Amino acid sequence: MNEKIRAGEIIRLAELLPTQDGKIVNMDLAHNDGFKLALMSFGAGTGLDEHAAPGEALVFALDGEGVIGYEGQEHVIHAGENFKFDKGGRHFVRADRPFKMALLLTL
Repeated sequence: MNEKIRAGEIIRLAELLPTQDGKIVNMDLAHNDGFKLALMSFGAGTGLDEHAAPGEALVFALDGEGVIGYEGQEHVIHAGENFKFDKGGRHFVRADRPFKMALLLTL
């Protein structure tokens, strides 16, 4: 478990990493052989190119708004919403404005 998460404290995942103009910031929170939980912060105009999900995944939109392309369709996702990828699902993430998300990935 990442040392930024302390037992007995209330945290806001969106506040654990900054948004940086023109950059994507990543932070692994927890992982083992079966899963990975990561935070990602996208500066406006950034994104991830299309790729295949290595396992089933669940996106938790934490702050702002992003665009998820999945299997040829674009979906706008807002803070408080979630989106699932199947293993092998072709997808991309684009942030037209600042966007933060958590990603739970099965391995």
